[in-house]
Amino acid sequence: MTFQSLSFMTAQTLLGVQVHGLRALTALLALGSVWTAQAQSTAAGQTVDRIKAAYVYNFAKFVELPGSDDKSIRVCLLGKDDLNGSMHSLNHRMAQGREILVRKDVTLDQLKDCTMAFVGEGDARMLPAVVRQLGSAPVLLVSDARQAMDQGAHLSLIFNDDRVEFDVNLLNLQKSSIKASSQMLKLARVVIR
Repeated sequence: MTFQSLSFMTAQTLLGVQVHGLRALTALLALGSVWTAQAQSTAAGQTVDRIKAAYVYNFAKFVELPGSDDKSIRVCLLGKDDLNGSMHSLNHRMAQGREILVRKDVTLDQLKDCTMAFVGEGDARMLPAVVRQLGSAPVLLVSDARQAMDQGAHLSLIFNDDRVEFDVNLLNLQKSSIKASSQMLKLARVVIR
């Protein structure tokens, strides 16, 4: 299955418009880059959170996730930062033929039962413990914390210059036996190899 052939939800879908394939990821990146001075307001902050959640959804679609025999992708939220509730919009959506189930307030002991784990900026202090607990377990770790990549996250969401982008730590992905689409890697702001 190629990156272009997969159906792809973007932040535009949140507004009721469906876009597919690589064009959708390009549209998402463009959408993430259009934020202006409004980014300081609460409404814009909530929009940024929805875009970040859309990225997490797209990561579920374009990263080879473990447990392909499982019927669900368990997205676990650690701590209280759930992007102002935006992560819950992913619940019951489909990715790679599997239903996404969002679980909140997951403990460190439950992490290895997850397919993906998200640690928000508000809970960045948890990242070192999460990384230690996961070790090389095949759980995709995503965060929007500033130093997420340095602390061991696989994918990091960055809000910079009024746009949302993402970085990839390919070394951490390989350590966890997780593969990202080559097309997705081309669209990353930074790929650590």
